[in-house]
Amino acid sequence: MIVFEIIGDILARIFVEIIFEGIIVGTYRLLKKGVEWIKVKIFGFQPKPIDPQKAREKKLLYKNIELTENLNSVLKAGQNGAILEVINQDKVFAEFYDRIGNQIEWNNKLVFEIKMNQFKLKK
Repeated sequence: MIVFEIIGDILARIFVEIIFEGIIVGTYRLLKKGVEWIKVKIFGFQPKPIDPQKAREKKLLYKNIELTENLNSVLKAGQNGAILEVINQDKVFAEFYDRIGNQIEWNNKLVFEIKMNQFKLKK
């Protein structure tokens, strides 16, 4: 029985990874690029310019982060938090939580300005 469960799990992973992600999603992406090419080359539609600030916000806003270096005596490397606002390409506002889940306060501040190289996104 255990052997059948292991084989079933392996076959399910193969189906999801190869067939679904490779073939179905790959075909969808190819068709989407083809439609975009037709719209630009044949009909003359121009794609909308992408605002880099909006792209950064979409990527980072409200994501869980982990500090990679110490900021002060309370906020040390490995501390968990969340991004609340993207200021520019170099800085964000973030809040941090202790191990229990309570928000950390330091010098009557709950939100801290940190640089992009001082944290990493958590998965």
